[in-house]
Formats: sequence, structure tokens, C-alpha cells
Amino acid sequence: MRYIKYLILLGSVCLLCIYCASNIFAARYYRLLEGERVKYLGFRGIDTLAAYEYLHLESASDRSIFYNEYWTGKDDKRRLFEERSQYAFRQFGRSAPLSDDRIPIYVKYGEPTRREIITPEKKIGVNASLVVNPAEIWRYQKEGLMFDFVRLARAYELMAHSEFGELVVVPHLKEVIADTSVELLTAEPLDFSISYGRFRQQKNLTRLEIYASIDIEDTADFELYREISVFNRRDSMVHNSRHILMPEHGDRGMFVDEINLWLKPEEYHVEVSLFDMKNERIGKKEFDVNLVEYQDDVKEISDLIPARLIDRTFTHEKFEKPVGRTIPLLNTTLPVHDPFYLYSEAYNLETRDGMYRVRTTYEVYNKERMRQEVVDVMIKDWIEPGNTAYLGTEYHPMDLLPGSYMIVLKVKDLVSGKERSAVAEFRLVETE
Repeated sequence: MRYIKYLILLGSVCLLCIYCASNIFAARYYRLLEGERVKYLGFRGIDTLAAYEYLHLESASDRSIFYNEYWTGKDDKRRLFEERSQYAFRQFGRSAPLSDDRIPIYVKYGEPTRREIITPEKKIGVNASLVVNPAEIWRYQKEGLMFDFVRLARAYELMAHSEFGELVVVPHLKEVIADTSVELLTAEPLDFSISYGRFRQQKNLTRLEIYASIDIEDTADFELYREISVFNRRDSMVHNSRHILMPEHGDRGMFVDEINLWLKPEEYHVEVSLFDMKNERIGKKEFDVNLVEYQDDVKEISDLIPARLIDRTFTHEKFEKPVGRTIPLLNTTLPVHDPFYLYSEAYNLETRDGMYRVRTTYEVYNKERMRQEVVDVMIKDWIEPGNTAYLGTEYHPMDLLPGSYMIVLKVKDLVSGKERSAVAEFRLVETE
């Protein structure tokens, strides 16, 4: 009991210290003239040490000398800095300038290529007391950066930032030798992850995409032997492929792989074996998959596949789809707030003047409630040529609480009125 009281007392003291420090910090800021406040907030976007030193100088004269010396010989950068700082202060500094994370981001990167403002209609809940927060997504196309902001109290807080484009290197496995065999001796167990997606390739031919990921500590002299065997209901082997794989674009970390198989619409048993020849480790995964629904084009929507990244940059042809490179997300337990992507295909759409017209609605449900509760909705209209829709979508959890969720995609054909649906699940967890 004494120990618990001590912890409570210690926690209270820590909170008091933080509160006092915040008050002193704010007091120093509000003693500045407005022009000095603008400069301080701008410094926070490009140089936090300079911002701290500027704030703690005792006189306006000292701050002026410091500021001029900081920008000596950098007139163009100073001019840009001052323009951005003034704009950010006017636009985002009215309510809580010390707390609004949009100010430093704007000063550092400037006007976003695209600024998406999300209104409170983002969430539609059956619970009238559900707190709804406005949000913004800033995209910088050239830098390949996205920033997610949510308004909490009077200021917008940076909830997550993510990367896309050419600067994002995707470690993956590349086939270098095919139709080879390796003698599998006694080996240590090898752990890897696996999942799959089902898509229509053409009538009575289904594309089974098998996704794998493996953590490699050191890629030097690393080779991976992969064997895939597919059996039908009569236990007859209908596919067998063997490859030597080499890691590409990384010295260590999580490497992804994708294998595309074209199969008739039947039921199958799939075995995937990986052998780490360098470290003498072996692993095997098995799963059953049902492709019967794709017979005679009965299935009119593919699986809804969570993805780590969808953009227009090339990594390897195995990841290429009509929407761009699509990197599968095998682990759907994700850090809270972090954006991810979704991919699916809708088939046999009616056309008008050679164009399909569909409306996609993504509804996110909280699985842990004893009732259905929609906590997020995304709606978008698509008009493209052909009768197949290739749908790649970003999803931003923003301020969703940790927990288990189900996302339901509804694709409404606006020409025929027919609707198709697919489902995926994910879980959000707190990070340390």
C-alpha cells in the first residue's frame, strides 16, 4: 500500500513539474513581440535548437542580433523562411500557436501539393456522444511525404507522417534461378509470414496472389530457396515451382515477395517452403483456398487486400498493378494512427460510352463492440474506361482508438445500380 501511495505521489509531482515547465515556456513566448513570435515559431520548423536559444535570450536586442547572425549569407533562404513563417502564423496561429503542428510543417516544407480537409462527417456513429474531430491530410508530391493532423481542443496535432514515391525503397526478393533443386538437410526452423489474394484473370481462370515476408538480419551472401506446390481436391499436384531468391534493395530488415499463379476455379491446398541456405534454416506454410466462386465469372469482386504502399513508382514487375506498385501488408496489426492502403478489383461492370461509373464506400466497424457501429466512412466516385475497376485507396485511421476493426468495401455500379462488397480486417495497437 505504501508503495502504491509513493507511486501516486511521484506521478503527481511529475505532472506538476510538467505543468509548471509548460507555463514558464508559454510565459516566455507571450513576452515576445508579435514579430518575434513569428520568428520563434518559424525556427521550430527548421531548427529546434535555434528556436530554444532564441526564446531564452533576455532582450529584444539580443534576439535581433542572434536572428541576423543566423541568416548571414543566406538571404534567399531567409526571405523564404519569413514568407512561410508569416503565412503559417496568420493561417494556423490564431487559437493555439504553440500547439498547432501545422505551423512547423508549413515553414519547413511550404504549401502542400494537396491539402485535404476532413470535416466532422468523417465519423458517423450510432452513439450520439461520439467525439468527432476535424482533420487534415497534407501531401507533398515532390518530397514523397504525407502528414495527418487531427484537431484536439484548439490546435491541430500531428498524428502520423508517411512516405511514398521514389524515395521509398522496398526491400524485396528477386528470382535469380528457376527450376532448380536444393538438398534439404537437417535445419533450424525459419519463421516467415504468408497471406494471399484472389482475383479474376480471365473467364474460368483465377489469379492467386501469394504474399510472403521474411526478416533478414544480414543479406551478405544470403540466398533463399523457395518451393511452391499446389494440390487439387484429388491430391494431384497441379503446380510446382522452385526458385533461388536474392534480397534486393536492403542490407537487413523485412523483405517482401509476391507470387502470381493462374489456376482454374477449384479448391486447392497450397504449400510454400523457404530454405535459408546461408544459415541452414527451413520453414513451411500451408493453406487451403477456394476459387470456385470465380467459375463462369460468378464472382464479381476480388478480395480486399490491405497494402503497405500504393503509388506510381516502380519496384519490381511482380508488384505492378494498374493502380501502380502495390506492396502487400502481411501483418494487419498496425501502429495506431499510421496510414495504410487497400486494393481490390470489381468485374463485369456495365458501361456507358465505353466507361464504367462506380461509387466506392468504405465503412469501418468497431469489432469489439457488441453492436455494429460505423466509426469511419470514405466515399469516392470513379469513372474509367472498360468494365473492370482497379481500386487503390489510402486509409488514414487518424484518431481511431486501439482495437479491432472491420472494413467493408461496397462498390455500387452507377450504370446498372448493382452493388458488390468485400471485407478486410485490421487491428490498431499503441506503440512504445
